[in-house]
Amino acid sequence: MLIEVMVVLLLVSITCCSLLTGYKACVLAMQQYNRLELAFELSEAKDLEEADALAAEQGLFIERKEFIDNLQIKKEIITVRECRNKKIVINKVRYALSE
Repeated sequence: MLIEVMVVLLLVSITCCSLLTGYKACVLAMQQYNRLELAFELSEAKDLEEADALAAEQGLFIERKEFIDNLQIKKEIITVRECRNKKIVINKVRYALSE
């Protein structure tokens, strides 16, 4: 009888640990998705100062570079990185005709 109760308790604890691990994985996935969505919105922002301020609040850094080639095509590279480890969250390239 005591062994059966201990086996049941062991199974319940294993199940709870599995559920908690799954929950933690879901939370981490949602946090990554939200960070990616925020980075994409920041890369699209028209007000650059406001976007930079919001990025800094969230622990992100926006890097912008512009190049114009011989055919007068402007290439803008927007990179959103994490401040801690410099990991790239999003890298976006825009092309436009130069004026």
